[in-house]
Amino acid sequence: MVNTATVIDSYQLLVKDRTALTAYYRDRIDLAVITSGPHQTILGVAGKPLLVLTDTQSAAERKLAGLYHTAFLLPSGPALGGILLHLLATKTPLIGGADHGYSEALYLQDPEGNGIELYHDQPEEQWDRRPGSQIIGVTEELDATHLIEGVVANPQLPTGTKIGHLHLQVSDLAASRHFYQDLLGLEVKATLGTKAVFLASGDYHHHVALNTWAGPLAKRPLTAPGLRMAVLHLPGLAAIAERLASAGWEHSFNGKQIEVTDPNGVQLIVRS
Repeated sequence: MVNTATVIDSYQLLVKDRTALTAYYRDRIDLAVITSGPHQTILGVAGKPLLVLTDTQSAAERKLAGLYHTAFLLPSGPALGGILLHLLATKTPLIGGADHGYSEALYLQDPEGNGIELYHDQPEEQWDRRPGSQIIGVTEELDATHLIEGVVANPQLPTGTKIGHLHLQVSDLAASRHFYQDLLGLEVKATLGTKAVFLASGDYHHHVALNTWAGPLAKRPLTAPGLRMAVLHLPGLAAIAERLASAGWEHSFNGKQIEVTDPNGVQLIVRS
């Protein structure tokens, strides 16, 4: 059975212009502002926090390891079609769209270059399943006409929208794969040569993806603009802590959550 539980709970971006970023995620991506304070804004869907925008005074640096895109999973194709009509009506630039076999997706970037995917999953019987729990995707042209047929523009992400997966650009694929597979316990679902790997908790096409398409990237400093932190829900918290300890990986564990930094400088809070 496909794992429908939330795995990527929420994430934090350090941003230079929080006013502009808040407006973009509120008015274009259609997240609702939940709270806003002197240095931080929290946005989400139906009262559930998904994105935290936090001020940073750090200068933007050269390209760093970190976020490739955050993927918001919508509950249906018509829901994605409604958001597409809204994006078109608001003249929001799109990077593109794709049919991945197991999903249909739209791609964007926020004003500070953080990647965004909006997608919905196709019915499970359409997924290309292979031996060894592999779930293979493709990249084909998106049939946008079919996606918007019979739907109306929707200026608000529907209840049930959540973060479906987190895609990272990394400096060392083997080191990042070791961390997420061997230490956190995610299963490899697919690989693209020596450049990308897709991993999931349980039966899903991917909850975390890693790629080296941008070439060598430096580990990100703590105050650099971009992805700062993500909250994950994974089973076997004590076992994860034991594996981290055995590997000599610096972390903290209080019995309820693990705090750890991945090989790319992204902080993770892991809860069961």
